[in-house]
Amino acid sequence: MIALLKFVHIAALAVWCAGLLILPLLLTGSHVRTPQPKAARMRIFAHNAYNYCVSPAAVVATVAGGSLIFARELFQPWLFAKLGFVGALVVIHAYLGHCVVELGEKGRFSPLVHPFLVLAAAFAVMTAVLLLVLAKPVISPDLVPDWLRVPLNRQLPFPTVPS
Repeated sequence: MIALLKFVHIAALAVWCAGLLILPLLLTGSHVRTPQPKAARMRIFAHNAYNYCVSPAAVVATVAGGSLIFARELFQPWLFAKLGFVGALVVIHAYLGHCVVELGEKGRFSPLVHPFLVLAAAFAVMTAVLLLVLAKPVISPDLVPDWLRVPLNRQLPFPTVPS
């Protein structure tokens, strides 16, 4: 079961990361100076790639990864650092989705960040995730503040069981 979860996680992660690297290139390929038929094909391809390939792969990768965490009962500080970087990948994913939607609705987009910088950021974050997973560095729990490590034994401000 663990081997199957790992396979699904790694396969979906490969598709997701490849999509996050190709989408900025597709966005720059649909620039104003590109001939109209080619730019239209690039817009349609970017839309379909994001909606039907990259986003489902992201969901499958995160669900399989979360399942692996609980299946292996792996709660190490390096893993929480990795999850922070995965959060950065999700932010990049959402930003690229915004760009794809804007490109589809207006036929052009005005990026907040140059697509090549998004490409570089995605590559850097993916490299950090890979290094954390392969090295599994020992991270001292003392780096985390006490209020995150020590339970306060307080009642929740809302009922947990429906009345």
